[in-house]
Amino acid sequence: MPQYRKDIILDEWVIIATERAKRPENFREEKIKINNSTPAICPFDAGNEQMTPAEILRIKSNSELSEGSDGAWQVRVVPNKFPALVRDAEPVSRKYGPYMSMDGFGIHEVVIHTPEHITNISSLERSRLSIIIDVYVKRIREIKKNTRIESVIIMLNQGKEAGASLEHSHSQIFGLPLIPPVLEKEIYGTARYFKQNKKCAMCAIIEFELSQDRRVVYKNGNFAVIQPYASRNPFETWIVPLWHDPNFENIEDAKIDDFADCLKRVADFFHAELNEPSFNYYIHTGPLHLEDYNVNYHWNFEFIPKLSIKAGFEIATGIDICITTPEHTADFMKQSSAFK
Repeated sequence: MPQYRKDIILDEWVIIATERAKRPENFREEKIKINNSTPAICPFDAGNEQMTPAEILRIKSNSELSEGSDGAWQVRVVPNKFPALVRDAEPVSRKYGPYMSMDGFGIHEVVIHTPEHITNISSLERSRLSIIIDVYVKRIREIKKNTRIESVIIMLNQGKEAGASLEHSHSQIFGLPLIPPVLEKEIYGTARYFKQNKKCAMCAIIEFELSQDRRVVYKNGNFAVIQPYASRNPFETWIVPLWHDPNFENIEDAKIDDFADCLKRVADFFHAELNEPSFNYYIHTGPLHLEDYNVNYHWNFEFIPKLSIKAGFEIATGIDICITTPEHTADFMKQSSAFK
């Protein structure tokens, strides 16, 4: 029988459509032949550094931070050449009839994951993922010095269906002068849950999921990989820190490798078992300058593969229908060598 399930953070219902649910293995799509030949010119490849804006940060081949822009590198951060937001605007709102507008102030950066022409993160070693995560931390800590930036979103689009414009593996960092609606709803939801239950909502989820072991796919010393109870998408996957902290940039260096371990396993699973579907991932972290406001928030990482299309019901009602159950997808994932 189909089930309504409520997301206790967003206070929203989803439908787990058990009557129309697909078996997890049915999401293996026919492999698409991919031309792996390197394009004539890729601005993110080693040797083409002059094709990007002047870099903000470079991690050298010996994993040291470089102030210069010369020499071999592992990861680079550059301003987006075609930014959605710009630094030289003023975040001042103004009225226009019944409407409000504001110049597009903000930060839009690109994290180039590798000098080689690699098109998916599953091809990166865990050590490289650790460096990338550390770069995220460094950039948020630096962006936080700008008091006009209220929140930071880190995200990756891989594959055309996920919105990737360049196939060379890269992610993006956005600094916003406001708190975006989804994050605001999460913060409000966690505050409401704490008021009612005297406990962090995500901490309650983690405690329950670990005790039940129905939707937990993998756990190491500091993180758990879970299929969320009120999943909106087939194989929607969360990586959650096992300790409470509202802000990702507070992560200790010693815990970064455990995060990279989980991310590598998740990426390898989707590559090996589901034929590398397009996907998005993002890190939701609390506002930069409102520590008291988001004290009950718990930062988290979400990995959303593009395995289904939202249809009329979802669009008309705002209620998502997930066509597989998180319990079955968790069982299927645990059988993969990626999580052994």
